Amino acid sequence: MVKHLLVYDCEWWVLGAKARIIQQYHPYLDICSLKEVEENVKRQGQVAKINFGYEVISALGLGIAQSLLLLGIRVDSAQIGSYNYITKNHLSYREWSDPFKANTDFFHRMMKASRYGAISPKLAREVKKRLPHRHVSFIRPFIDTDQFCPEFDLPSLDERKLVIGWVGNEQRKVKNYQALYKGIVKAFANDPSIEFIESTRSSYTPLKQMPAFYNRLDLLLITSSNEGGPAPAMEAYASGVPVLSTNVGYVKTVAGPKCRSLILNSLSPGEFIKKINQLKKDRVWLNELKKEARQQMVSYYTVDKTIGDWLEVLFLIQPNNQTKENAYEQ
Repeated sequence: MVKHLLVYDCEWWVLGAKARIIQQYHPYLDICSLKEVEENVKRQGQVAKINFGYEVISALGLGIAQSLLLLGIRVDSAQIGSYNYITKNHLSYREWSDPFKANTDFFHRMMKASRYGAISPKLAREVKKRLPHRHVSFIRPFIDTDQFCPEFDLPSLDERKLVIGWVGNEQRKVKNYQALYKGIVKAFANDPSIEFIESTRSSYTPLKQMPAFYNRLDLLLITSSNEGGPAPAMEAYASGVPVLSTNVGYVKTVAGPKCRSLILNSLSPGEFIKKINQLKKDRVWLNELKKEARQQMVSYYTVDKTIGDWLEVLFLIQPNNQTKENAYEQ
């Protein structure tokens, strides 16, 4: 039987979970971490065995693809999940306003695959401009709406504090944890009606506990200058939590029409503070946003509705008619 291989970064991280979901819909897919591949390569003859043993070898990220190429393993397709490798200015690049400065050396040396799936439309457009003769397309992201779902026994919004969250690696400059998020927190330091909670690299929440984290929130903040996704946006939406975000990644693409009003072309703390104050005063509107956030994910971004894109772009597997119809029904 023809076999395909999908390589992710870490078993315990987001891409490991994504690989396991894709495997459920692909009957002859092997998945493994990059570390497992590296260990196999140390054994004599394993590079040739991998290259000849799989009809398609796919990577869930450009960094993973680069590592495979440096090991001598071919890459047929890859997910593009961020600007990290393809721009020279990724630490400061404001996705909504700044010019895209391509890392031409990386494009020439490391982007050898014939097919790429980008997780945001802008990422797909920028890469396609530089690789006009390759297959580059936007792959609709998915979220497990059974794992990430709202609890309905919470106290009324009128009876409790407004809980605002932030999720990510606070050490990465592009996330603007210190430059933007902390300024927002400081502005509400003396407001007893608002509470901030975080899940960061230094206060890590295991993936299995993240649904409970989101269920504590009324609002998620995303303060990045640029993103591929980010995954917390869809996790929050699926949990019935609206997202106040910079205009990055796929946030505006996946948001419903009401929730798009919380997406800003700005890194100004004042713009975020203004929106938070509006939501604090208008709990009815906030409840409407919560309902729309969840419904948007259930209607358009479940695994069943989007998996066809992933199978088609990464593995050239034509989805069945129902999956294809669902994937493009929005």
